[in-house]
Amino acid sequence: MLLGLMKGLQGFYIITIVSSLVAGLLYSISLIFSKAGKNHWLRATGIFMFLVGGASIFLLIMLINAGQGQSNSITTQLSQWVAFASSLVPVPIILLFYTELKSLKLHEEVLNQNKSSDLLYVVGGIAAMMIFITGIYLGTQSYLKIQVSAQTKRLAQPFEVRTYVNSEGNTLLYRLLKPQDYKPKQQYPLVVCLHGGAGWGTDNYRQFEGALFARMLSKPKNREKYPAFLFVPQCPPGSSWGGIPNLPTIDSLVFETINSLEKEFAIDRGRIYVTGHSLGGYGTWHFIGTRPNRFAAALPVAGEGNPDFAYNMLDVAVWAFHGVNDKNVPVSGSREMIEAIRKAGGNPRYTESPDGGHSWEIVEEAPELLDWLFAQQRE
Repeated sequence: MLLGLMKGLQGFYIITIVSSLVAGLLYSISLIFSKAGKNHWLRATGIFMFLVGGASIFLLIMLINAGQGQSNSITTQLSQWVAFASSLVPVPIILLFYTELKSLKLHEEVLNQNKSSDLLYVVGGIAAMMIFITGIYLGTQSYLKIQVSAQTKRLAQPFEVRTYVNSEGNTLLYRLLKPQDYKPKQQYPLVVCLHGGAGWGTDNYRQFEGALFARMLSKPKNREKYPAFLFVPQCPPGSSWGGIPNLPTIDSLVFETINSLEKEFAIDRGRIYVTGHSLGGYGTWHFIGTRPNRFAAALPVAGEGNPDFAYNMLDVAVWAFHGVNDKNVPVSGSREMIEAIRKAGGNPRYTESPDGGHSWEIVEEAPELLDWLFAQQRE
């Protein structure tokens, strides 16, 4: 709901950002060319603010010209550098106050009388500048977050837009890609593609920014070689697929949707697979730990599960992936799950990248992965 409101207020964000940038530029110009500019610290402040404001305007133009304000790695990094540079603007102002106070040749009594007011001016000036900087940063970040990139739209385009509503009115937004040359009399596997944290939202688009296996399996060559249904649900902000403390789970809603798809399409119930990265990795472990009879195989990437459920996973083919240098989800999350399953009598596969972080490139280094996945079948 909140993201939907932000989307509707997109125009106001742009107006606010532009107004703030123009006001900042005018103020910086006044510091440079007015009498205030005779003070070298004020002039330095004006020049610095002008450069930051110019960079911010350049960033805004890049976003708009890119097409519907799409964001990418370049614009995201640029916004971070602009925000960092903005945080340095108060430095010359602080130095100005310091030199001015130091140069005052006043009696000790006068200094004592005005100490509180001088301090108030200093604090007030710094606070006003920080509010200005924070406004630019938050406005830019908010503008970036409510956009759906052109690349994400291209990835989502082949998928059918669908919504599941249960008897209680609970709703799950999802995308579905049918097998190429689908034949209703022939049964096909179903791959559940759980997105990571980048896919949170209510737009039924953004899940493709964090759905590793949806991206991989929707490539033309893979669709031809591995015909299957690709089910890509979207988790609303503040919720999870399960397995994360203090976050409500929508796992039951996902399974209800799977049930409805089985009734609608020719899905092979013995070849249902669950995959996911990060948030989706947590969900993958959670799904096979709590509903193991529903899945033939699972591919958790950079996730963590509950070792107490290891005995439930013995009949599920598992191939887990994790990077040793993962700063978001410690590699111990996968190690403990693999160890627990092996102790319970299972034989899971595990690939650990000694140089990998919280990324999915490690999966692309296993060329036999998809052959292995689609060979799994549950009796």
